[in-house]
Formats: sequence, structure tokens, C-alpha cells
Amino acid sequence: MRYRCAAWLVMIAGFLGVGSACAQTSDLIGNIAAGDATTDFSCVSAANMIGRQSADSSTGTPLSSNAGNVQPVGAPLAGSDVGVQYIDGRSCDLPAGCDDCPNHVLMAFVSYDSFKGISDGGWQNNGIVTGFNFGTRLGELSELTGIGFQIGASVGVFNWSGTDYRLDDQNLAQTQGFFTFGLFRRATDTSRWTAAIVSDTMYNNNYGIFAQNPMLMQMRGQLGYCISPWNEIGIWGTWRSFGQTLLVPTVGPTTWQAVQQLNVYLHHKWQAGGPDTWFWIGRPEQSRLTRDGSLGDYLAGASATAPLNDRVSLFALATYMHPSAAPGALGSIEDAWNFTIGLAFFPKPNARSSTVAGRCWMPLMPVANNGYFLVDTNRPFFPN
Repeated sequence: MRYRCAAWLVMIAGFLGVGSACAQTSDLIGNIAAGDATTDFSCVSAANMIGRQSADSSTGTPLSSNAGNVQPVGAPLAGSDVGVQYIDGRSCDLPAGCDDCPNHVLMAFVSYDSFKGISDGGWQNNGIVTGFNFGTRLGELSELTGIGFQIGASVGVFNWSGTDYRLDDQNLAQTQGFFTFGLFRRATDTSRWTAAIVSDTMYNNNYGIFAQNPMLMQMRGQLGYCISPWNEIGIWGTWRSFGQTLLVPTVGPTTWQAVQQLNVYLHHKWQAGGPDTWFWIGRPEQSRLTRDGSLGDYLAGASATAPLNDRVSLFALATYMHPSAAPGALGSIEDAWNFTIGLAFFPKPNARSSTVAGRCWMPLMPVANNGYFLVDTNRPFFPN
């Protein structure tokens, strides 16, 4: 029998239904990992029960439960027609629907961020970022379609001691905020598709070489397909929706806008309740504001999340846009990169998930940052 891991294209609402089995799966994962086989699994979907069994990787066999809901290898689960086989402690026949509990997921985060773009003229920025990301069901709409809503924001302070490269306000730090909201749909047991679409807004103060305050906007979308409970492939990209032109003293009208991009990605779940990693490669748009070619010729990135316990997770992100210009003075100004490492905190024990599908109502898209929101300008700065 074939078991499905999936999510559905968020832009076509109402095509598929979604189940509503409910359980605090992170607690279950933690209990089994600690050797507690007495947990009552009666409120857990079949995918979650199988995921808990796979926690005992040392023996390669599923754990048992006094509640009688976990069956021997190869036997169907109680109340389910699912048969389970294990290789090195992981189910190879797992219906990787998302964990449908709780109905709302809130996470707060703090991170160290370092980034550079063409607006910075070859210099980098370093600082601390804090924010939140919240996902929720949408009542009857979610019951019918599986679509959820997410909203999040962050604020960062960079270059706390000022800089020596800006043309003005060198004694001031740079502050930056991001606001992200939109719709998403994660994997269920009835389809293998996953998708999201969000709007990102970037707010700046003392930004770049010219120490200006542009506000920029872009749309960001993702479409993926689960090829197993542990692997997902797909595409994600951005398209700009709002740029801004400001009059810079002694320089003239200066415009900033988002760089459009398209990437292909691989998402891997290492084990039930364990880390997730994403790798992607892509291409930025091949025209730029200066009308003299392209800004970059390819993009590469990676991110990871690793639960430290049920309420705290470590995360990291690295992105890079290789400049179209040859190595040298021009190439060093036009490349763009971002590095982030931080901790995410969950007020409720939601840091863990069973499979690559994650938790149904956890935000699918991270809050934007300088890795997901690349910027071009018509007035790059070339130092003498």
C-alpha cells in the first residue's frame, strides 16, 4: 500500500480536505526518546504514532506502549491500515502528514546576523536581531482546505559603534526591520504538495553607504513536493512589489529595489523529532537598475534547525549571490551574502516534529532577512 506525505498548492483553496487528529507530539517524542513507553497515543495521527516508534534508533525496532496502540513491526496500527517497516530505526513506509496539533504555534527568536550587499559598497554589517513568527488555523477555511495564516516581524541593530564607510551619520548604528505575513499549507496524508505565499516588507534606517531610510517590499513564494517522509524537493522565489527613490544630498535621486530570484531546494529531515536541513541553488534576475547587465549570476544557500529540547531550537542560515562581475574591485562590491545563527523559543513544547512535513500550523516561511531579501540600487558606490 502506498502512503502519502504532502501539502497542497495554497493558491487553489478548497480542493482537498484535512484531518484534525490532535496531540502534543513533541512531548510524545521526548517521552519515547527518554525510554518512557507508557504514553497514551490515542490522540495521535497514524503518522505521528509511527514517528514516535522510530525514535528508538539503537535497536531498529519500534517501541511499545501500554496503551496498546503501537503494534509490532509489519503489523497495522490500531485503528489504521498502516503497516510499518523499519531500517536503522526509521520507518520506510511512513505517511508523513504534518502534526496537526496545536492549532496555533508561536516562536520568538534572537540571532546574530552578518550581511553585505551592493548598497554597502564592499563593507559588511554585524548585529543582533530579535523577533517572532506566529502561525494559526483559520477556522472553517482551514478545516476545508488545510490553509493556515502566518505573521511575523523582526528588528535588528547593526554596527553598534558606528562605521567609517558611510558618507553621513557615521556615529549612528543601523536599524532594520522586517514584516512578513501570508498563507501557507503543509503536507497532509492526502497529497504530496506543499506551498506558501507571503509578503515581505523591509524597513531601514541609516542604510548602506548613503545612510538612507528606504522601505522596500517583495512577494515570496514556495512550492514543494514530498518524495518521502524525510525528503522534500521544490522551488522558491521572490518578485518585487515596491521600490523607493530618495534624493541623496550631493548624489542625486537614488533607487533601491528587491532582486527577483528563483531557486530549487532540497529539504531533509534527519529523524523523527530531530534536525531539518535545506539546501538550494538558483539564479537572480538578469537585468538590474543600472541597465548595464546583471548583478549576480547564481545563488546558493543552506539553512538548518536543530531542536535542543521541546521548547528551544538552534537555527542557522547562510546565503550567497555570486557577482556577474569578474573578481576584483567591482566583483567585491557586487557580491551579496548573509550569515545568521540563533535560538528559537517556543512558549509551548512545539520545537519538535515527526517528519519533513513539520507541524500543520507552524509558519512555513521564515520571517524575511537579508538572506531572503536581496537589494539592488542604481547608484553603487565605488571608493577611490
